[in-house]
Amino acid sequence: MAQERPDDTAVYPCAGNNREDKYQRIEQIQQRSMQRLTPARWLIILVGILVSLSVLLNYSTVHRFVQPVEENPSVYLLYASTGSMGQLLNTKQIDAFLIWEPVVSNAELSGIGKCIAVPSDLPPPGKWNDQAINVLVLRNDFIKNNPNTSALFSALTTAAINRTREDPALAENITAAWVYGKNPILTPVGSLQPLDVEKHAFANIVFTANADPPVSGIVQSIIVKTPDSTYNPLSMMDPAVARRGEQYLTNASVPVADPGVPGLGIGYNPSTDNYAPLYVMVKDSAYFCNRYGFCVVPDDLETSRPVSCTLSVRGETFAHVNLIPGQSGGGIMTTIGQNALDGAFVGSVPAEQQIGLGNPASIIQSINTGGSGLVVGNSAPCNNWTGFVKWVKVRSATGSPVVIATVQSSIQEDMVREAFAYENISVKFYGTDFKAAYP
Repeated sequence: MAQERPDDTAVYPCAGNNREDKYQRIEQIQQRSMQRLTPARWLIILVGILVSLSVLLNYSTVHRFVQPVEENPSVYLLYASTGSMGQLLNTKQIDAFLIWEPVVSNAELSGIGKCIAVPSDLPPPGKWNDQAINVLVLRNDFIKNNPNTSALFSALTTAAINRTREDPALAENITAAWVYGKNPILTPVGSLQPLDVEKHAFANIVFTANADPPVSGIVQSIIVKTPDSTYNPLSMMDPAVARRGEQYLTNASVPVADPGVPGLGIGYNPSTDNYAPLYVMVKDSAYFCNRYGFCVVPDDLETSRPVSCTLSVRGETFAHVNLIPGQSGGGIMTTIGQNALDGAFVGSVPAEQQIGLGNPASIIQSINTGGSGLVVGNSAPCNNWTGFVKWVKVRSATGSPVVIATVQSSIQEDMVREAFAYENISVKFYGTDFKAAYP
């Protein structure tokens, strides 16, 4: 016999007489719930959803793309040749350059840029006021084997420095012909007369035989890595050579020829007028012969840039001098270290760097101070170092750092890096995120 089904109403007091009644009640409950979700409540729910999505998206973006904020502003440093700097600035591939004369004057007179600072303007305050920018270097074994010839060449260098200071107009003419020749100088925006450039450049150079070599952060950072080494620029000098040379100039001593007739190979960079005393020594040789009784006479009196010369004393040959052009101070110093040159007119920092690393040579005396300049484009919003620093900081903050060019391992690079270190501005090599520490 079949069992009777229990009555739903007995089990579920709220249930209706049939299943349809039960579902109708459920629908009524749902409808009342929906009616309570007013437009304002729907808006609150939607906002909550959007906020949640935004937080998730921002979290992902921050961790994937945001780079850490740098504590210091930064600039980019680009190594370039002197011949390319004007063009790089004119085409806005760089924002500034720091280099030697006559590149600075060339840029100003051609309208490519403006010089806003010279070495004495750069920090630390007073650092570059009386520091040797270029020096005379001789190889140690040449000094030992030819002490009189070494002293005589130092004496003529000092005499030529004095002559350059006494008659700058003469020196400007000689230097213009030596560096540029007779033809106009072609620039990216026109041409210039060589003499005009030299007149402008000489105002930025102080020729002196008495400046001390600078303390270089670049050299220090290299030498300290060598075991048992110390860095002292004054210890790299041989002052006895210059002292004996002074005796020749004052007639306190008479030059005596060294045994044999030595050859004296002197390297130099012919594209700079910082070596004007060398050019005056050679091209105005008659003056030195008449005044001092010793001189360096070019073998070919007609050429504007002599190579072969003769060092003579009272008409007698003391040495054969060859003036060998070079492109960089580091390269010239390397040639001295290879015994292919006996000396050079060269930048003080390349000289210190090589001597500190074991190049068997000594600094004899200075040639000049000054002679360099910081050049920016004409539209740059600065006219001095202080304004330049402000511009650098603004550009760095906007993510477009200033690009400044100079020559690698030069004293100008030392100036750039020390000045920015003083201002707490990081220097990065162009195209990289690598920061160049100083020293």
